[in-house]
Amino acid sequence: MLDREKGGRAISEQRKRKGMTQKQLAGFLHVSYQAVSRWEQGLSLPSVDMIYDIARTLDTTVDFLLNGLAEERKVISYMDTGLDTKKLHMLKQRLDSLVTKDKMLLHAKYTDPIFFKPDIAGMEEPVYLLANHVSGSKEHFAMENGYDGEICTDLVSNASNNLIRFGVRPAILQANIICGNNDSGQILIMGEAFKKACERSGIVFAGMEVAAQPVNYHACEYKTQAAVIGVSDRRKIITGDKIVEGDIVIGLYTEGISAVSYPFIKVMLDRKPEIAYANIDGDSIFMDEMMKPNDCYVNVMNELCRQELIHGVFRIDRSLFNRRCYHTMPKGLGAGLSISSLSLPPLYRYLYDLGMMDRECFLENFSLGISMLLVIPKGEWGRVIKIIEKYHKCYRMGTIQRDDEHPDAKVWMEGTVKW
Repeated sequence: MLDREKGGRAISEQRKRKGMTQKQLAGFLHVSYQAVSRWEQGLSLPSVDMIYDIARTLDTTVDFLLNGLAEERKVISYMDTGLDTKKLHMLKQRLDSLVTKDKMLLHAKYTDPIFFKPDIAGMEEPVYLLANHVSGSKEHFAMENGYDGEICTDLVSNASNNLIRFGVRPAILQANIICGNNDSGQILIMGEAFKKACERSGIVFAGMEVAAQPVNYHACEYKTQAAVIGVSDRRKIITGDKIVEGDIVIGLYTEGISAVSYPFIKVMLDRKPEIAYANIDGDSIFMDEMMKPNDCYVNVMNELCRQELIHGVFRIDRSLFNRRCYHTMPKGLGAGLSISSLSLPPLYRYLYDLGMMDRECFLENFSLGISMLLVIPKGEWGRVIKIIEKYHKCYRMGTIQRDDEHPDAKVWMEGTVKW
């Protein structure tokens, strides 16, 4: 009588030796990965014909599969966990070649700490900023649908914008990924996306560390993270204390959608899966529009800060009217924002036209294509707009006003959006 448990262990061990996932083996055999899982758990046995196919696919013998392991091995190796350490080592060496060559970066190699010496010449009181960021709830969708490069670019933008909103230029960024025993191609695409995004904004890329954990993650699963460090003279950090009545508020446009807003889109997709491939604005599909990375504002902010043209910055993570975004607004002042001047991006227009959210709910949970507001001196509008338009689309959103009746309002709406 065949021993299902021993046979299952034999299939499992040989599959791991070949560096295959259950899903990959199932694909070769044209069966479900649940069937492979049941075999390996000893809950069932494949048919006789299927055993021959399994043996051929796994480069073993039918006798080995039918009789199971002749003897339980006393030694457990990484191969038993599904991790090919040789392959992983070669991958990390290739990722090391992506590290930026810069005199500030003294040493950056996987498994080692990063050694760097930032340029603090001319700074009276250097202050160092560190921010850790994850990709948020868009990551799972990216992972399932092949937007691996886009989610890494988005992560660089969000991490960098978190520093630049204080007037601090991001100096160096390191990425980290936890994954299954992924194929090298996917990981290299992600590493290259991180490097290119950093290069566009003049950020030193200190590499990407890979923690392969096939015992916890399936082959195509991953979690990404980025740590970014910047340095600034303390007196130049933007705190909002320079904001005064009459200052102009400018909205910086972004093609990307905030990860904080994504859960609402996920509910829409669950209710109407067909919208994933809906045509948006004639040229692109819904998924492509939704997964566009957020814009990175490092270059434009560097230029504006050098010329001391910024009084304050508000980062919009979901709604333009979320008071939490305006915590640096001086007491007694607020931003009167007019959204009538906005040209609503096609993705937001499509989402609204689905009729799954009313107007108030929509405005509470979507930023309408604006992810950062700049507060500038009233008399500098002409200079500022020329600088911004070299890099990004922008809108004049309103002014800073004194509101004695509601001194803690922080932000309110003036006008209405053109739906």
